[in-house]
Amino acid sequence: MSAAVFRGPGRVQVERRPLPGLAAAADVVVAVEACGLCGTDLHILEEPPGHPATPGVVLGHEFVGRVAELGPEALGVTEGSRVAVDPNLACGSCGACQRGHLSHCTQLRSLGISRDGGLAEWVSVPARACHPIGDRIPSGTAALTEPLACVLSGVRKAAPMPGEVAMIFGAGAIGLLFLAVLRAGGVRCVVAEPHRARRETAGRMGAVAVVDPAADELGAVLARWGPGGADLAVDAVGTQLVAALAHTRPRGRVLLFGMDSRARAEVAQYDCTRREIRILGAYVGDFTFPPAVHLLRSGLLDLTPIVSHLLPLDRLPEALAELRAGTAVKVVLTVGPSIER
Repeated sequence: MSAAVFRGPGRVQVERRPLPGLAAAADVVVAVEACGLCGTDLHILEEPPGHPATPGVVLGHEFVGRVAELGPEALGVTEGSRVAVDPNLACGSCGACQRGHLSHCTQLRSLGISRDGGLAEWVSVPARACHPIGDRIPSGTAALTEPLACVLSGVRKAAPMPGEVAMIFGAGAIGLLFLAVLRAGGVRCVVAEPHRARRETAGRMGAVAVVDPAADELGAVLARWGPGGADLAVDAVGTQLVAALAHTRPRGRVLLFGMDSRARAEVAQYDCTRREIRILGAYVGDFTFPPAVHLLRSGLLDLTPIVSHLLPLDRLPEALAELRAGTAVKVVLTVGPSIER
């Protein structure tokens, strides 16, 4: 089969790999339909890497496909079911897991990072990671299930109210997913984004204002919607803590979601204390895959503008170049098995 294999810092190549068998009795083999690329994939491929991954692993952690083979102990799915796959595999036994904090599992393994993922024609995954998604959702949108689940986890922590004003830093795929979810809950969203194409997408998706942080006075624009600052500021980039604090009203919330391991910020702690700002961190989702699937199946969110590029797997180098240049919002690679098992 064809698979995109991580070969070390800065190196990934589409190559031929043996078809996978069932890795465990409770696993299933999924025929991959489509797989999204995200910032984590770009960080893995940086030199030096901005995110760890195991050399030799098949990349891809945002994928959808059909169950092609069931292990003897696989439960919850049937052969032929179309599923979105939760890539984060918690052990279920450590202290964090026993408290229900699966994203902080001390033995956490992730498909596409430490175990073969979805940038391949076939992949073996635990049946418990599979969530039936139905047949009506287009491939590109279905591949957004995993990042949408992560965004829902952040929104749950931030607890926005209808009528509030949110300031979203970044209009990549994650920022736009926050925009879609917050708008669906009646929140007015102002978006800051340096790339014109992404600003245009944010406008089409219903932001009340979209600004270029290099050219526009963000505070003046935000004041039209939220005197005193935003009720909620979302850093979907990973470097915007200082800006988020500067544009949050007293007793507002700052949600840190984007990740950049090299980012450092000098913060006036007194200012946070005096203005009673709540700073919240959000990582991957705990128990948010089911509501993400429900939202996609409901049709409440129109996420089609987010997927700017739908490309075949063999155009992976082009896809990565578009993302690095900021000319793509979200790239989803179509995979589709070329042979039968």
